[in-house]
Amino acid sequence: MESSIQAAEARTRVTSFHEQSLNVLNAMMSREWDKEEEEEEVVERKGGSMFGAIFILMNAIMGASILILPCSFGQIGIITAVIMELFVVFIGYIAHMILAGAVDRFDGANYQDLMGKVCGPTAQLLSQLGLILYFFTLSCASHITMGDQAVKICELADGLSSEEEHHWYCNRRFLIPVGSMTLIFPLIWVRNISTFSYVSVFSVFSVFYIVAAIIIDYYKLNLPLNDEILMPDVGILPIMQYLPVFTLGFQCHMTSVPLYYELHNRSVSRYTVVILVTSFLVFLCYMLAGVFGLMTFGVSVDPDILIDYSSKDGLMTVARGAISASVIGSCPIFIYLGRGAIDDTIVQIAGKFNRQLERNTEKRRVVILLVWHFLALGLAILTSSFGTVLQLVGSIAALFMLFFPGYIAWVESRDGNRGYQVLGVIFMGMGMFMFIWTIVFNLYQIATGAG
Repeated sequence: MESSIQAAEARTRVTSFHEQSLNVLNAMMSREWDKEEEEEEVVERKGGSMFGAIFILMNAIMGASILILPCSFGQIGIITAVIMELFVVFIGYIAHMILAGAVDRFDGANYQDLMGKVCGPTAQLLSQLGLILYFFTLSCASHITMGDQAVKICELADGLSSEEEHHWYCNRRFLIPVGSMTLIFPLIWVRNISTFSYVSVFSVFSVFYIVAAIIIDYYKLNLPLNDEILMPDVGILPIMQYLPVFTLGFQCHMTSVPLYYELHNRSVSRYTVVILVTSFLVFLCYMLAGVFGLMTFGVSVDPDILIDYSSKDGLMTVARGAISASVIGSCPIFIYLGRGAIDDTIVQIAGKFNRQLERNTEKRRVVILLVWHFLALGLAILTSSFGTVLQLVGSIAALFMLFFPGYIAWVESRDGNRGYQVLGVIFMGMGMFMFIWTIVFNLYQIATGAG
């Protein structure tokens, strides 16, 4: 009898988390309601639990970016990397509090809605454009991750090692379009995003598995600790190069706004607990993956650490399958959210020229999906550096973690709050600097053939 009750309670928790995930995904792209609908929603909304909020934020934070952490740790040293992680956690927490306070004062349902209510329609439009760019680069990164893991799985099926000459069908330029057209392309046409809401559960446990597999493989090899990897002699350039990677690793602020908006009995103090617990768990996973991955392969570790493991390593073969399934399931979500932002932007821009366009027309939906998918696929085929793409994604993440929250703080400081004004200027400066620096640096790397 007790086991039946426990099973029923477990099913209830899973269903509740599924509904909470779905509410947040829908809220991220919710349209402007009329007042009667909004009042009815406020009355009927049950709100999400703190446990569910922690899990959703962990899913929003963790993903394929964990694969580049050992390389990042190797380039700047373990001690410096841990300090940088703690710094990003600190500024990320401040940004969460700025956004949560603004949600309480202005009742913004999602990130773009909040920017519009606090800073005006121009800021809302800029945040939508940033969101489009962010989700598009994530789509490219998903294709690259899927292709890189498919190469290793193909090597295993073909009985080849990484050093041997591969058959043509093991080439990533063949595997990426095949995987994209057969696995991702059919999913982008799904109209109901609830189809993918369970992906978040699988994604989090995929990351947990990868971390555990990295640790287990290190102890299986029984490798000695190299003291040089703790604190190598590095300049400011490598630190600035990999700072966007750590920013991406803790950026979940777009999800944070609708999540806080939907939180049951929401308050800044309750949300502080959610943020601190989530940050601690993510920090622990990142530190373990970065340290043990670096100790396994040294400073020459690949930006995608799974590439360095043998294709015959059973633990890592499962990890490759898990991360591939995770990005395949996540990519349609990125496209869904990106398409909604593009549609909103088109309608909003048309409104500025006194043209009223209908939202979500079928023709516009088809065109956006086709252009988005094939452009992301083409760039993924042409881009061989997984690390470069993640650095670009991280620079865009800095806008949502630093620049836009800083802008909100600066706008709200007009009532005479000097501290908020200084904080806003600092955050806007840091976010814009990181965004511009990363783009210029990567373009320089590409132009000189160094990246």
